[in-house]
Amino acid sequence: MTTLLTFWLSALVGAVVSTVLALNPLLGVHGVESALALGIVLPPWVAATAASYQRREGAVRGIDVMCRAIGGGLVIWLIPVVILALNSLRVRQCAPWEGLAFMVLGPAIGCALAAVAGVWIGALLRGSRWSPWVATAVPIGGLLWGLWAFYTTPTVYVFGAFAGYFPGAIYDDLVPIPTRYLTYRATTVLAIVALVLLFDAFWDRASELLDFGRSWRYRLGVIVVSLAMLGLVAASYGVGDHLGHWVTADYLSERLGKRETGKHCVVHMPRETPPTVAQRLVEDCDFQVARTRSLLGFESTEPVTAYFFRNRDEKKALIGVGRTLIAKPWRNEVYLQAGGWPHPVLGHEIAHAVLKDAAQGPFSVAGSFGGLLPNPGIVEGTAVALAWDLRDDMDPDQWSRVMLDRDELPNAGLLMSLGFSALPPRRAYMAAGSLMRFLIATRGTDAFLRDYHNGSIEDLDTLETEWRAYLSELPITDHERGIAEVALAQPSIFTSVCPHRLAKLRADLAGDAAARDDARTVETCRAILNIDANEPQAHASLVGALARTGHEAEARAVLDALRTAMNAPKPIVAAALEQYADASWTLGDLEEAAALYDELLAIPRTDGPARQSEVKQLALAGSPEERALVYEMLIEPSSSPVAVHIAQELADARTDGLGQYLEARQLMFQGRYGLALPLLQEADVRGLPTERLERELSHMLGITYFAEGLYAESQEVWRKRKSISPAATADAQRWIERIEYAQTGKISPTMPGPSSAPQVGP
Repeated sequence: MTTLLTFWLSALVGAVVSTVLALNPLLGVHGVESALALGIVLPPWVAATAASYQRREGAVRGIDVMCRAIGGGLVIWLIPVVILALNSLRVRQCAPWEGLAFMVLGPAIGCALAAVAGVWIGALLRGSRWSPWVATAVPIGGLLWGLWAFYTTPTVYVFGAFAGYFPGAIYDDLVPIPTRYLTYRATTVLAIVALVLLFDAFWDRASELLDFGRSWRYRLGVIVVSLAMLGLVAASYGVGDHLGHWVTADYLSERLGKRETGKHCVVHMPRETPPTVAQRLVEDCDFQVARTRSLLGFESTEPVTAYFFRNRDEKKALIGVGRTLIAKPWRNEVYLQAGGWPHPVLGHEIAHAVLKDAAQGPFSVAGSFGGLLPNPGIVEGTAVALAWDLRDDMDPDQWSRVMLDRDELPNAGLLMSLGFSALPPRRAYMAAGSLMRFLIATRGTDAFLRDYHNGSIEDLDTLETEWRAYLSELPITDHERGIAEVALAQPSIFTSVCPHRLAKLRADLAGDAAARDDARTVETCRAILNIDANEPQAHASLVGALARTGHEAEARAVLDALRTAMNAPKPIVAAALEQYADASWTLGDLEEAAALYDELLAIPRTDGPARQSEVKQLALAGSPEERALVYEMLIEPSSSPVAVHIAQELADARTDGLGQYLEARQLMFQGRYGLALPLLQEADVRGLPTERLERELSHMLGITYFAEGLYAESQEVWRKRKSISPAATADAQRWIERIEYAQTGKISPTMPGPSSAPQVGP
C-alpha cells in the first residue's frame, strides 16, 4: 500500500491538518474537537486509498486484502495522532487518556470502516478507474447523513459512522465520553468485522473477483454469522432512539410525558409538572412569541414548540447539550431546562424561532450564500437585542460600555461574522446584542429585517462608528465596572487551556461543596488553580475550606494574596472574603466575621450575593437567637421546609419584616405565590433594614401580584421600579407588557434599551 500515490497524499493531508490544528490550544491536543476534525477529513482519503490498493493487489486472500487496507488506514490515522501528541509537549494536555480514547473511538474506527468500504467498492467496481472516487463518496455520504439527522430530529449531538462524535454546542464545555457513544461504536466495530468476514467469504483470489454464485456453498457458516451480525447492526439503528444514538420528536415527547397547547405555543414538559406551573409555562411561552412577533411586525400563526426538561443532565442525555440552551429555527423548536418563572432565557430562544420568517435557506437563520452559511453574530445578537438579555444586573449596552472603556469591545466586522464564535461568550453576546439593538433603533425594523435576510449588515463601518459614539456617552458606574471584571476576564473556549477538564473539576467542586467535604474541596480547588490560576470560584472555595479545616494561616495568606494582587478582579476577592467570613463565623470568631462582611459590602457585587452578606451582617449584630437562625439558613443550608420554619422563628425574633421576607422567598421558589403574598405584604408594612432588601421586596411583590392575577397592583410596583437602574427599567417594562397581554390578549411592546438611545420608530 505504501507504493500508492493516494497513500502518500492521504498521509500528507493528515500531517497538514494536524499541523493546522496544533496552532489552536483547544484543537492542538487529543480531544473531542480534534478527533471530530480528523474524523471528517481522513476517512474519505483512506477509502480512496483502500479502493486503489484493491484494484492493484487482488491476487491474495480476501482477509489479507482487508487487513492490509485497514492497517494502511490506521497508519494514515496514526500520523496526525503522533503530531498532536508531540504538540502536547508544547500545549498543555490535562486528560491525555480521555483524549486518546476520543481519537480511537472517532477517527481510528472511522478510518477502519472507510478502509473496509474502500475495499468493497474497489472489488465491486473491479478495473474501473472511478472506484477511488466512488469510495471517497461513501464517508462523505455518511457525513451528510449525520447532518440530515441533526437537521430532521431534535438531536443536537451527532454520531457518525465515519466522522465519530459531534458533541453539540461549543459552549457546552463538559464533554465526557457518553455510554451511548460506546454502544454506537460497538455496532460500528461489529459492522467492520461482519464486512471483513463477508468479503473474505466471497472473494475469489484466482479470478480476483467477488464470487456470489459458488462461495456460499463452501463458506455458508461464515456468511450466515456475518449476515446475523449485520442484522444486529441494522436492528440497533431501528431502536437508535432507545439506545440514545439519536432522538426523535415522538420519543422526546414520550420521555417528558406532558403536552400542553397554548395560543402560540405547544409545550412539552415533565409529566409531574403541577397544573398551575404548566399553565404558567404555556402563558410565558405565548407571551414571548406574541411579543417578539409584535416587535417585528410578523403575523404568523404557526405555533412554536418548546421542550422543557427536568434538569440539564436530562437535557444532556436526551439531545446532547446540558448547560447551553438552544433553538432549531427550521424546526420551529426551542429546548430548555426548568429555570424558574418567568424563564430567564425563554425570550432569547423564542426570538430565534420567530425570526425564521425573516430568514432564508434550510436553517432559517441569517446567513450568506442563500442562508447556507449562518452568521452567528447576527443570529445571536438579534436574539439578545429582542429579548434584551440582562446579565448580572446589567443590560447589553452597559456591558458594551464597560468593554469600550477597557478597550475590549470587539470589532463590529468580527462580531457580525463567523469570528463571533471564537470570542469569549459574554463579550460576544452582549456586544452583538447591543449593536443589533442600536441598528434596529436607528435604522428601523425594515432595514434590520433586510439585513437579517441577507445575512450581512449594510454599511457596517458607519453603524459601528455611530454605535461606539453612543456607547461613549452612556452613563456607567464604578460599581457596574467592578461587577463586569470577572465575566469579561473569561477566555474563549478556543483559547482556553483544558476547558473540558476544568468543566469536570468545576462539577466535582460543586459536589464537594454540597457534601461539605472540605478536604476534597481543597484538593479539587488546587487542581483547578493548577490549570487556571484566575478561577474565581476555586479561589473562594479554597479560602473557606482551608479555614474550616484549621489551616487559618494558609487561608488568610491566600486571601491576602488576592487582596494585593494587581490583576485580581474585585468580585474574585469578594467571593473569597465571603467564604472566609462564613468560616470565621463557623469557627466562632464573630468579631472577625462581622468585620469581613463590612468589607464585603464595599466591594462591587451583584445584588443577590450582596443581600446575603447584608442579612448575615444583620444577624451578627442581633441576638444570639437571630445569629443561630440565620447561620442555619444561609451558612448551613437547609431544605426548603426547614428554611420556612427557621424564617418563621426569625419573624418572631425581629420587629422588622426580615423573617417574613425570607419565608416568602422560600415559598416563591416552590411556586406557592398565594402563600407568599400575605408575608410579602406584611414585610412591606414592617419594613426591611436595607435598601437592597427593600428593592428585592418590591421585585418579589411585582411578580407575586401578577401570579395571583392582581394586575393593577403589579403594574403599580413595576412602574415605581423603573427609576432604579437601566436593567430594572428593562425588567419592569417587560412585566408591564406581560400584564397588558394577560389582561387583553394583545401586546404593544417597545424596543428594549435605555431611553437615551436614538430611535427612528419600529
